[in-house]
Amino acid sequence: MKKFLTLVVVLLIVVGISPLLVSAGSLKYGENYSLRKGESIDGDLYAVGANTTIAGNVLGDLVATGMSVFVGGNEISDDVLVIADSAHIISSVKKDLRAIARKIYIGDNVGEDVAVAAGSIELLPQASVAGDLLIAAGQASIFGEVQGNLKAVVGEIFIDDIIHGDVSLVANKVVLGPNAVISGSFSYSASEPAEIQSGANIVGETTYRAINTRARAEKLLPTFWGTWFVIKFIVLLLSALIAHGILRNISSRFVVVALHHKAWSLLKGFLVFVAVPVAAFIGMLTFIAIPFSLFALALYGIGILLALVYAPIVLGSYIHKIYKRPEELVVSWKTIVTGSVALALIGLIPILGGIISYAVLLIALGGIYQVLFDKFMEVR
Repeated sequence: MKKFLTLVVVLLIVVGISPLLVSAGSLKYGENYSLRKGESIDGDLYAVGANTTIAGNVLGDLVATGMSVFVGGNEISDDVLVIADSAHIISSVKKDLRAIARKIYIGDNVGEDVAVAAGSIELLPQASVAGDLLIAAGQASIFGEVQGNLKAVVGEIFIDDIIHGDVSLVANKVVLGPNAVISGSFSYSASEPAEIQSGANIVGETTYRAINTRARAEKLLPTFWGTWFVIKFIVLLLSALIAHGILRNISSRFVVVALHHKAWSLLKGFLVFVAVPVAAFIGMLTFIAIPFSLFALALYGIGILLALVYAPIVLGSYIHKIYKRPEELVVSWKTIVTGSVALALIGLIPILGGIISYAVLLIALGGIYQVLFDKFMEVR
């Protein structure tokens, strides 16, 4: 069991650092990215977008990220890595598939192993896994065939197809459907015995160990804490790359203004952070000012969101400036990766890390405020 948990953590770390490896292959990003049906990428493809659709062929590895990722109607010649809120993978994958998402759907054949971390994962009836299937999820539904072993740490799992290898589970609830066949051994730890529906068949030996899932969850907190660090890094990196891709013309301006006078940007960011909510609250006390207060709060929320996204961008450019000493500040995917890693690591430092992170956030907010204010004055 400890070996499996270690494998899951290593998997997540590898997933987290994989975006650093985009020096080779094609990097495509924007608000929405689509590789259309009939199109082909000869080599590796790194795709980033709010909505990422891969309907063409990729003759290499595929790394796809976004709020929604759809990989379908095509063939991926090598490995696939997906990081998303929701991921639909209904293409044939010749080699390994790795994914982190809130929801994951797998709907075609995978030539080697599958390893996923998700809120919920569903292996659809038409899908099959030629190798092992490794799962860390809240809920898992297995309606497709697995040629290798199935190993999972889940809240609930439902198995309703053939597992040719061994099954090893840690779960709160285990259900074997009427079409479930486990050709190897069936070993599971759960808070209650598995529900084995009529028609299910277990060929090998069954081993059950009753556990207190709540106590087990508390023991796993350090592992999940490490996983949360990786997820935080991924979110920072993904958000920053998408923002820079969409707002490329103004991204550099945000960074230059924020870092030109860091102390002033910090002060401006602090004033905006504190003053706007106070002013809006006071305005809400008068009926006439309510619409203006609501509008101010909406702008305030957008500003905070932009500051959260641009904090790693600002930090990465600042680090690059210190070490490389270029004449002008640089904003690129390399500096964004650097800033995302640095900000995630800084967040691990007790107390001081939080102070530094908030300082970077306020500097970014001050720069964003100043740029938007200057634009408003120009239009006016």
